[in-house]
Amino acid sequence: MAPATTAPALRARLRWLSTRLRAVRAFSFPLSVLPVIVSTAAMGPMARPRHDVLLASALAVLLLHAAGNLLNDYFDFRSGVDSKVDDDHGRPGRLLVRGEMTPPQVLHEAVACLILAAPAAGYLLARCGPGLLWFGGAALAGLYAYTGPPLRLKYRALGEPLIFLVFGPLLVTGAAYAQAGRWSWTALLLSVPVGMLTTGVLLGNNIRDLDEDCAAGVKTLACKLGLKAARLVYAFCVLAPALAVAGLVAAGVLGTAALLCLVALVPGWCLVRQALRTARTPQIDARTAQCAALFLVMLWLGMAIA
Repeated sequence: MAPATTAPALRARLRWLSTRLRAVRAFSFPLSVLPVIVSTAAMGPMARPRHDVLLASALAVLLLHAAGNLLNDYFDFRSGVDSKVDDDHGRPGRLLVRGEMTPPQVLHEAVACLILAAPAAGYLLARCGPGLLWFGGAALAGLYAYTGPPLRLKYRALGEPLIFLVFGPLLVTGAAYAQAGRWSWTALLLSVPVGMLTTGVLLGNNIRDLDEDCAAGVKTLACKLGLKAARLVYAFCVLAPALAVAGLVAAGVLGTAALLCLVALVPGWCLVRQALRTARTPQIDARTAQCAALFLVMLWLGMAIA
């Protein structure tokens, strides 16, 4: 009797886990964790990082990212922005629309992520000093202000600049500060291509949701620019980071081995070409996140070799 009663319970737990992973958009986590690792490589020899600080930074950033994704879906749903559409099945971050989770559940999950991030954040403050509060506090405020009242910056065509700031300069320079205890201009320069990649993921998502957002009265950057111009900006965000790294190598800021990240141009170009030619690119946000993750992994590898 035990196996018969255990199997349904196991399937229920697996369904619960699958739902939560989709709710937090786990496919996007490399965009927050990998920049922490890259910024650590920028601060000194890879043989001597502060491993405890690296681990705490990655954990805190991942949980804050998850909380931000949940809050985004919660406020989009409560604002009436997200509604059921014909091609809704399989799209990430749509569990409230499909009734797979309730608004209180999503809000509770977001609060739980913030609570779980508190010990890691406290450890970082104890190890790295109160200066880290400027980076963490600004990033947390930005993640809330993206769709949270009263600012709701996503609805004012300011979502992309905000995400660039949070996942670029704030994340990369903050992680570098935690690792070295000082400001780093190298980390700031490196944050530009990193932030552009995350902005490309967001813009791809908003291009896919263009008709739905415009119908709901939401003025995302894609709605403001129009489909054609938004696609061109998306292409720039996906491809220009490689040029930015090449520029940093030419300027002597990064070693030549950092050019390994150019490998990501191949899938990036294929994705951009498809996005420019077709009306809607399936799972464009997840596929852009995969290209960005490849870019960051190869960039870290090149910096480690250097």
